[in-house]
Amino acid sequence: MKKLIFAVAAAACFAVHAQDEDISDFMDEGEEAAEEVAKGEEASEDAEAESAPAKNKAPEKLYYVLALCHQVEGRCEALIPTQTEWRETEEGRFYPLGTAFRTVGAASTAKIRLGPKVEVVVEGESSFATVVQPLEVKTRTIELKSGKINVNLPRSLPEGMIFISAPGWTVLNAAGESRYEYETTGDGDKCFIKCLTGNLSVKGRHFEVLNLRASQGFVIRNSSDLLFTGLYGKAGDLAVKLDTGLWETIDLDTQEKTTEHRYADWLLSPKTVVRIHRAVPAVGENLAVTTMTFDTNGNRKDRYWFSENHHETTGSEHQADKDAKSDEEAKQRAAAAADTDIVDIDIVEDDSGDSGDEGGDNADAGASGDEAFDDAGLDF
Repeated sequence: MKKLIFAVAAAACFAVHAQDEDISDFMDEGEEAAEEVAKGEEASEDAEAESAPAKNKAPEKLYYVLALCHQVEGRCEALIPTQTEWRETEEGRFYPLGTAFRTVGAASTAKIRLGPKVEVVVEGESSFATVVQPLEVKTRTIELKSGKINVNLPRSLPEGMIFISAPGWTVLNAAGESRYEYETTGDGDKCFIKCLTGNLSVKGRHFEVLNLRASQGFVIRNSSDLLFTGLYGKAGDLAVKLDTGLWETIDLDTQEKTTEHRYADWLLSPKTVVRIHRAVPAVGENLAVTTMTFDTNGNRKDRYWFSENHHETTGSEHQADKDAKSDEEAKQRAAAAADTDIVDIDIVEDDSGDSGDEGGDNADAGASGDEAFDDAGLDF
C-alpha cells in the first residue's frame, strides 16, 4: 500500500514539473511573440506616420494671441489702447488686440499678421484697427478706418472665424483675398467691396449681400446717422436679400392669423441700385423703413415699406415690366418727330371753284397731318 502511494506521488510530482516547464516555455514563447508584435506595430505606426503625417500632427493654430507687425515699407504707426500718441511700428514686434494701425505717405505699405496665414495689408494713407476679444474667443474682428485695405485669408477658412466691420455693415464668412476702399464723406461714409479670390458675404440692417465670388464687387454707402443705405452694383451679378418686414397671413379654413418675416430677392447688377430709407417715429423705437430698387435706366422697379416689429403698415408695390416692342416703337416715333422739318408754304388763292375745293382738300390734309404729328408727340 505504501509503495502504491509513493508511486502515485512521484507521478504527480513528475507531471507538475513537466507542466511547469511547459508553462515557462509557453510564457517565453509568448513574450517573444509579444515583442515581435510590438515591433510590428511600431513599424506599422512609423509607416503610417510617414505616409500620412497630417493625421498625426496637431491642427495648425489659426490666430496669434497678439497682432504681429510683419513687414513695413515706408512709414507705419500704431496706437496702442493704453496710449494716446501714435508711435512708429517695429517689424517683428507683437501688438495687443485693440491696436490701430495706419500707414503714412502714398508709397507706404504695412503687413499686419493676425495669424500664420491671416494677413491685413494697408496701402498709402490707410488705417484699420483690431478689436479686443477675450482669450477664449477663437475669432478675430477688424474695423475699417480709411483707405485701401486688403485682407488675405486661407481659402479653407471655416465660416464665422473672422469679421470685417464698418458702421452699418459687417463682412461675414470671408475666405481668400478681398479688398476694401473705405472713405468717410461729409454726410457719412462709403466703401467699395471687392472679392478677389474665394468668397464673402455682407450683412447690414435690413439687407444682406450673399456669396460674392472672385472679381465681383459693389459700393455701399451710409449716412452718418445710418438712416440711409445705398447699394450700387459695380462688378458681377450679386444676389441681395432685402428685409420687407412682418407680414400677416390668415388660414382660410381655421381663420388663424400668423405673422412671418419675409425677404425679397434682388439681383444687384452693374448700374442697378438699392436705396433704403429709415425714419425715426415720433413715439417708440421701431424704425419706419422704405426700400426701393432701381434698374440700369434709373427706373424704380419695386418698393417695400414697413415698421419694424409691426405688420399693420406693411406693404409693397411692383412696377410691371414694359413691353420691349412698345419701347422700340416709341423710340422710333420720337426719332421721326425730331427729324421733321417745318416748311413755310405760300398759298395762291384761285377763284375757280374746283381749285378752291382742291385747296380746301389740301387744307384739310394739312390739318390732318398736324393732328397726326400731335398724336405722335402725345404717344411719346
